[in-house]
Amino acid sequence: MNTRYAIYVRVSTDKDEQISSVENQIDICRNWIERQGLEWNENCIFKDHGISGTLFLERPAIQQILAKAKKKEIDMVVFKSISRLARDLKDSLEIREVFIAHNVRIISVEEGYDSHKAGKNDMAFELWSLFSAQYSRTLSAGVSAALAAKVRRGEHIGKIPYGFDREDGKLKILEDEARVVRMIFNWYNQGWGFKRITKELNSLGIPSKQNNKWQMTSVQRLIGNPICCGDFILNQYTSVKAGGRKKQIRNSPEQWLWFRDHHPAIITREEWEQANPNRTNKNKITPWNDLRGILKCGNCDSNMVVLQSHKVLSTGKKKHFRYIKCSRYRRMGSDGCVNHEPITYEEVRTFLIETLLEKGRSINLNLTNNPFSDREEQIKEAQKALKTVQTKKQQLVDLYLDQLITKTEFEEKRAELDSQTQHIEEQLALLQQNDYQVRQIKTIQEAFNALEEQNQDLLNVFKTLLDKVILQPNLEIDLVYSFEKP
Repeated sequence: MNTRYAIYVRVSTDKDEQISSVENQIDICRNWIERQGLEWNENCIFKDHGISGTLFLERPAIQQILAKAKKKEIDMVVFKSISRLARDLKDSLEIREVFIAHNVRIISVEEGYDSHKAGKNDMAFELWSLFSAQYSRTLSAGVSAALAAKVRRGEHIGKIPYGFDREDGKLKILEDEARVVRMIFNWYNQGWGFKRITKELNSLGIPSKQNNKWQMTSVQRLIGNPICCGDFILNQYTSVKAGGRKKQIRNSPEQWLWFRDHHPAIITREEWEQANPNRTNKNKITPWNDLRGILKCGNCDSNMVVLQSHKVLSTGKKKHFRYIKCSRYRRMGSDGCVNHEPITYEEVRTFLIETLLEKGRSINLNLTNNPFSDREEQIKEAQKALKTVQTKKQQLVDLYLDQLITKTEFEEKRAELDSQTQHIEEQLALLQQNDYQVRQIKTIQEAFNALEEQNQDLLNVFKTLLDKVILQPNLEIDLVYSFEKP
């Protein structure tokens, strides 16, 4: 029987030397294949182009090979070196375990590694994987040091900010956009809010950097960015790996590298500081919202968010309150959605509690004669819904990479899809338990009982009883219950 094999090739960038590395890796693997007396087949080559070895889930070729291994469509996988397979120790060992579990032979030509000769518990593979992971970290540190050196020389790295252009690696003022920046700071320091500025920019037909409509978050970022007054901050964010993918987390201000007078300033430092008093010491407090992920806009289906404000009483004291806004309208004004009639967060929350309490008194949650009759169908529906959400997440990444949506829109929609994924996975786990219906009804009954204690956090209670709360612009509220089938 002929040995069915796969050749895996990976390059992390599109640079010329990396492109030539593809042919080099193929030649090395081909030489090994032919020395074993096997027939060479170009169709057995799987390539990942321009993808880091630390990003396991974002490499389509390795995922395709793993899928073939699980379907028993290959007997062997060959690659030039373990560093081509993965540069993360955990991923490298996980990939090996999948291959070994499905009796797929692993060949790393450069290290002379053969899983059939080494056995399942060998340390050689683990050591080579460890060296590869350490090299990746060393390389990353070297790249960071090189970037810092470039910034110290006055060069700019990253996306070109609004108000600037880049020439010979350095920022220079783009006067047409710089006039808009000065106008924005002037408005803000006169007391205009972010929303009013956003609406004015769009009404004047002034395009953003990507020639799109301005969003409130774009205005906020521009005003808060010291690049406008000539400063540049390095190391604001760190890339961390989670679930086989990389994401950025914001570092604490103590870790930032702040380069003053790094490039020409559009506004004075005094103007920027007036707009950002005590910026590094100011902690932004987000109001608590136990309806997050549930409360939706009836016009555009975006999340409704909770904002804080206050009014001054006749006594001179401030009365603070929380109110509801469509997140899309908040970012873009009337260009994004419509403004709902004013309503406070407490009004919506009280209405839901009273409605649910009345609902709880009017329904009778009894076990059916066959508590598992429709469980299999529900599991299939949940699995189908999970697959749909995963497809949407991939499509969202494609839209962002093609620059069809902004980073803000990408992050907001991704968070929404992540929330949906978590909710579906929790439902699926519950469905797959033998005593699902008993547990579900018990949980719903407990949720109804918890409504009596209105001062506590009701996030989990609302999520148990409600799939969605739709707030219409005229303040009509539609409820979608989790325990009722449409």
